[in-house]
Amino acid sequence: MKPSHRFWIRLGVGIALLTLILRRLDWSALSRIEPERLAFGIVAGASLLLAGQTVAALRWKVLLGPGSPPWSYLARLYVIGGFFSLFLPTVVGGDAVRAVAAAQHSDRPGGSVASVLLDRLFGVTAMLLYALLGALIAPEMTRAMLGQTAWHLPGGLPVLAAAGLAVLGLGLLILRRSRRVQSLLREGLEAVREVASSPTRALRALALGFVVQGLYISIWVVLAQAMRFQLPLATFLVAVPLVTLGTMLPISLAGLGLREGAWLLLLRDAGIPDASIVAYSLLFFAANLLLGAGGGLLFVSRGTGYSATS
Repeated sequence: MKPSHRFWIRLGVGIALLTLILRRLDWSALSRIEPERLAFGIVAGASLLLAGQTVAALRWKVLLGPGSPPWSYLARLYVIGGFFSLFLPTVVGGDAVRAVAAAQHSDRPGGSVASVLLDRLFGVTAMLLYALLGALIAPEMTRAMLGQTAWHLPGGLPVLAAAGLAVLGLGLLILRRSRRVQSLLREGLEAVREVASSPTRALRALALGFVVQGLYISIWVVLAQAMRFQLPLATFLVAVPLVTLGTMLPISLAGLGLREGAWLLLLRDAGIPDASIVAYSLLFFAANLLLGAGGGLLFVSRGTGYSATS
């Protein structure tokens, strides 16, 4: 299937999901929300997202190790990757752009690609630890939220996961005949071993991951304030990782529709009108679009090239 076809399919799925949700909502509850608060929330959310990406670039630099490109260059790639994530398969698209750009300016391209995967792994680990912290703080609330989602999980998920692993394994078997691929894999494994052999380096990356995820959770807290939601902190610690994991699925464009559905499910018992929950989720999408537009302008003006002044 051509990439352009996949783009339009994901866009269609996202619009269909969002339309299905929007058609069932009563929007009268939003009449009491001041537009100024919403605008401030979007700008503040985009600013926190930029701060998160900047710190994430520092985490990436730690994982790349000595001789890595400047922090400013890696931060530029992160912001540009955020732009591409708007219309490529969620975070995977942005990660792919970062990996390709970094590999072009490295004497170990496989190590650069592996660093992007490790960077994502440390981010997900920190995110899950935040969820665990929320579960420890408010176990009853966590059980209630997870109970809301349990019956929505497809019974065939393990089968789909096994099929995905089988396809991945088959792809590796096919590609292993390529000397270029074998070289990249060796360099990638060497990069992983370097990080694993340095506990200090791994702990620094994990600590930076906590800062990044804390900033991302703060975005949702700020947007909740803009919507005048009264929610305990533990709600965000548990819900934000779950929502984020859901939007990582390459089903719709930038998680459109998936994110709104996840929040509706998780906040079902919070006493908040459905329309307000959907608007809350769309505020995050608007903040993401705002920063993504900046990433697009950065890509057009400076590209992904590297120089000593980057």
